[in-house]
Amino acid sequence: MALDQDQKPSVSISAPISGIDNEIAAYRAISPAAILSLLCGLVAVLCFTSWFFLAFTVAAIVLGLSAERRIRRDPEIWTGRKMAQAGMALGLVFGLAAVTSTLVQDFLRSRGAGHFASQYADVLKKGSIEDAVFYTVSPLAREGKKPAEIYKEISAQAQPGMPNEQLAALRNLQDRLSSGPGEAIVFERLEGHGLDGMNPYASALYRLQGPGNQKFPEKEQYALIFIKGATIKGRTQWWVENSKFPYEPASYVHKQKSTTEEGQGQGHAH
Repeated sequence: MALDQDQKPSVSISAPISGIDNEIAAYRAISPAAILSLLCGLVAVLCFTSWFFLAFTVAAIVLGLSAERRIRRDPEIWTGRKMAQAGMALGLVFGLAAVTSTLVQDFLRSRGAGHFASQYADVLKKGSIEDAVFYTVSPLAREGKKPAEIYKEISAQAQPGMPNEQLAALRNLQDRLSSGPGEAIVFERLEGHGLDGMNPYASALYRLQGPGNQKFPEKEQYALIFIKGATIKGRTQWWVENSKFPYEPASYVHKQKSTTEEGQGQGHAH
């Protein structure tokens, strides 16, 4: 039987591969941990305003490391490595900057308060009661005035039958220092310091020592001077807000003032 000369062998035809299938095979998802790391790193900038936001710096680093491990383990599934690295970098930079800035400010604040407290010890020992009271008002309130004027103003504010506790403590303290030879006052340390609202504060502990006498038989006593500061003309300046004498060391607990009390206190000189 003759074969058909025009008949050609059949050729197998394979179906073309769809471009959509290629795209699906090549698709990698962005790691959710990388996204969260970046978001936490951005929020971490707020740690300059509150210690609470330091938690976001830690979260940015932990989430970033987690995303990095997942992406390295399954690179064909996950992407977003640069996003995770950016989140970790932001968290680390903002966290370290905030902590360093706070520590530096805390050191400068305590050093300034200690310097003022040391100088005030000399005022109490060598100055008059007018000199001691002069530093119980803010620098702006005492600017251009003499100690005698400030003392007269504060004494006039005292109501009959209600002695000024601040004045009473300072008088009692200076009475001890002038009660006999060998009486001395030494600034011991800051019992505490920090911020009260926007203003720095510190509580300074003083030790009074001497041979003692009939009026002050104790050879050693302590006093606490509570000081407050404010930024005036570009630098922190301090004044005495309260005094306690005699005083038991480590017995004072500072109470933050409420917004109402702060508003009422703005009208007073100290």
